[in-house]
Amino acid sequence: MSAPDTNTETKKAAHKTPIIGMIAVVIFAVVLLFILVSWLSFAGNDPSSEGGVEGGISTDLPESTIPAQPEAD
Repeated sequence: MSAPDTNTETKKAAHKTPIIGMIAVVIFAVVLLFILVSWLSFAGNDPSSEGGVEGGISTDLPESTIPAQPEAD
């Protein structure tokens, strides 16, 4: 079966607003993705920083936050 009304000019006008809305959403998502990638690259870890994880324990925590290790007998 074919569509009863195939006037593409009226269909083009009816679909104009939703297509513009979809394009706007895609542009907005690309802008947000660019902002996220930029923020992550500028706020990333500095390779020359002294902190790090050695043996599963973070070395840049204050002494009061590191749990005491039980002494071996």
